[in-house]
Amino acid sequence: MPDSNSSLYSNLVAGSAAAVFQTTMSHPFEFLKTGQQLHRSLPNSGSFNMFHHVKSYFAGCSALNIGILLKTTTRFATFEKACELMKNPENPEAPIGGMRLLAAGSITGFMESMLIIPFESIKTRMIENAVILSNRYQEDAEIEKQNKAKSLDKTKSPSLKGTELKQTARPTLHKQVNKNVNPRYEKFLYYEKHPSTNIVTTVREMMQTRGFSSFFQGSMPTIFRQVGNGAIRFTTYTTLKQMISPNKPLKEYYAFGIGLFSSCAVVGMTQPIDVIKTRMQSKYTSSLYKNSLNCAYRTFIEEGITSFWKGWVPRLFKVGLSGGVSFGVYQYVENLMLSMQYQRSLGHD
Repeated sequence: MPDSNSSLYSNLVAGSAAAVFQTTMSHPFEFLKTGQQLHRSLPNSGSFNMFHHVKSYFAGCSALNIGILLKTTTRFATFEKACELMKNPENPEAPIGGMRLLAAGSITGFMESMLIIPFESIKTRMIENAVILSNRYQEDAEIEKQNKAKSLDKTKSPSLKGTELKQTARPTLHKQVNKNVNPRYEKFLYYEKHPSTNIVTTVREMMQTRGFSSFFQGSMPTIFRQVGNGAIRFTTYTTLKQMISPNKPLKEYYAFGIGLFSSCAVVGMTQPIDVIKTRMQSKYTSSLYKNSLNCAYRTFIEEGITSFWKGWVPRLFKVGLSGGVSFGVYQYVENLMLSMQYQRSLGHD
C-alpha cells in the first residue's frame, strides 16, 4: 500500500494539474464576471460591453494560474491535514462529518486566501486594463468610421473652404510644471493613458501608483469569500462523496457531477462578497470607497440590491465548470498515480 507521503504527493500533483487546466479553460467566464462587477450601473452609464477581442478574454490568466498553483498545493495538503486534526479521538478511523468537516473546510479556505490575495489583485487590474483598452479601441474605430462617412459626404456637398471659424492659441515658450503634483498621481495619469498589458508591467504599475498595499486591496472580503468557498465546497463535496462511495475510490464522472453541484452552492452563497472583493481591487478604489463596508453601502444606495449579484451567470459557469473539471481531473490523476504506486509496490514484493 502507498504510504502517506506518496498519497500527499499524489494529491498535490493531481490538484495542480486539475487547477491549471480548469483555470485556463474557464478564464473567459472570469473575465466577463470581473468586468460586470467592476462596471457601475449609474444613470446614463450604459451597460457593460460583453464583446471584445479574443485576447482580452484571457487577460489576467497568467497571474491567476500562478496564484492557483500556490493555492491548490495549499488547498489539498491543508485539507488532508485539517481532516486529520479534526478526527474524533475516540474513533479516529471514522470519516469526519458535520461541524468537524465544516471546520476543516474553513481552515483550508483561510490558508489558501493568504496566498491568493496578491494574485487576485493583479488579475483584477489586468482585466480592468484589458476592458479599458478594448473599449478605447472600439471607440476609436467607431470615430474613424464616422469620420470616413463625413469625408464622403463632404465630397458630395458644395465646398465650404474658407468659411470655418479658426481658433488661435497663444504660443507657450516652455512646458508648465506643477510642482505640487504627487509623483504617484503622475504615474496614475500616465497609466491611465497607457494601461499595462502583461503581468510584469501590471506589477510595476501597481507598485508605482499605490505601492505594496495595492497587492492586498480587498483582503478582508477575499478572506471571507475564500473561507466560504472552502467550507461550502469541501463540505458539500465530501458529504456527497461519503454518501455515494464511502469505501472505494470515486469514479471520475461522479467526481465531476459532485464538484459541479458543490460549486453551484458556492455561487449561491458567496456572490455578494465576491462583488465587494472585486470592486475593492479596482484601480479606482481609493477615490470611490473608504473600506469594504463603505463599498457595500454605496453599491446598495447607488445601484440597488441586485448589483450584489452582478456577474453571477458567468461566475456560475466558471465555478461550476472549474469545480466539476477540477474534482474530476483530480480524482482521475489521483486514481492513476495510486494505481501506479500500487503496481510498483507489487514489483518490490
